[in-house]
Amino acid sequence: MSRRVSLMLLALGALAVCSMVIAPAAMAQPEDEVKILAGEEEKPVTNAEAHPSYFDIGINGETFFKIRASAAGFSAAERARIVYARIIHIISYGRVDPASVHIDHIRGKPTIYVGNVRLITVYPNDVAAAGAASMEELAREWAAGVSCCLERVAPWPKVADAE
Repeated sequence: MSRRVSLMLLALGALAVCSMVIAPAAMAQPEDEVKILAGEEEKPVTNAEAHPSYFDIGINGETFFKIRASAAGFSAAERARIVYARIIHIISYGRVDPASVHIDHIRGKPTIYVGNVRLITVYPNDVAAAGAASMEELAREWAAGVSCCLERVAPWPKVADAE
């Protein structure tokens, strides 16, 4: 099966289990931010019997980063499901450009964006679990992984042309 077909099947499967809502930007967030949630006012359902100690975030064998901790009232599994819903949105609806991956701050915490889509915020729990020196350092590591690998797994027509 081709990479493109695999990615489309992955996207369709994830869309079937995740309801995505574009929520209005809240205070201290960029005005044009696209915020993808699992559903309005709800956490994603995680019925897993096993509770892994970490979740690899990536597609098709390319690992962007690992979520090793709960944060902001969400378990690591809930955070992983939210991030995957956001990745599906990113690769489905926008041109993927590694230069569009950047870090901004939400309520003083480094947050990784792809264009105007918030991917994930780094919290102190993440730093402790990863053994990193700081939230900024871990955010830079995660952003580099996203920037590097996202381009390799994005469907070809969505990849931004090199200028």
